[in-house]
Amino acid sequence: MAIQSTIAQIQSAASAAQQSTAAPKNNTADLGESDFLTLLTTQLQYQDPTQPMDSTAFVAQLAQFSALEQMTNVNTTLTKMLTAQSTALQTTSADFIGHTAVFNTDQVSLQQGQPATITADLSAAAANVNITIQDQNGNTVRTLAEGPAAAGVDTFTWDGNDDNGNSLASGPYTVQIAATDSNGNAISLTQSGSAQITAVSYDSSGTPTFIAGGTSVSLSEISQIDE
Repeated sequence: MAIQSTIAQIQSAASAAQQSTAAPKNNTADLGESDFLTLLTTQLQYQDPTQPMDSTAFVAQLAQFSALEQMTNVNTTLTKMLTAQSTALQTTSADFIGHTAVFNTDQVSLQQGQPATITADLSAAAANVNITIQDQNGNTVRTLAEGPAAAGVDTFTWDGNDDNGNSLASGPYTVQIAATDSNGNAISLTQSGSAQITAVSYDSSGTPTFIAGGTSVSLSEISQIDE
């Protein structure tokens, strides 16, 4: 549960960082705090001594200057907060290296000699589930008849062998899952797979992309991270 909460926090932080990066930068022609102060002092310097600036107008300009200074300080504070948030995001994301991620994909990462887990979220109960596994060349290497399955998340195990019982080499394989009800009607489903996170990279906004099973996976695609 703690890891799931952390994923949600990372996704929220990444979204905030992307919005901050996407915001338009200040135009160099815009007046800043120092420009405003220069104009005010110059205006005072060259005012007509016989007709000095109205005190009410002067106070109003000072109030505008004070408001501008406060807005500048707020912007500086927010920038520091976003920088700190981005740093924390990167540190937390790096901690996930070595953990197993569950994400939406039709790929499964096989380690030779070890079973692989295939996961599907079925919209309804199925009378028959058939799984076809293909290698990187598109050749069918294994077919599995899993029989009935309940609605919701179902997990299927592939022993890592082909249809002749030969152990297959490590690497990514494509999985096609077909589920039908008792009348032979297709049941919609969402496939997911799991793989160990081996690396993480960051874009210009600090948003992480994980490498799991040789596949690049964004935060939005990850539904679970296991110990």
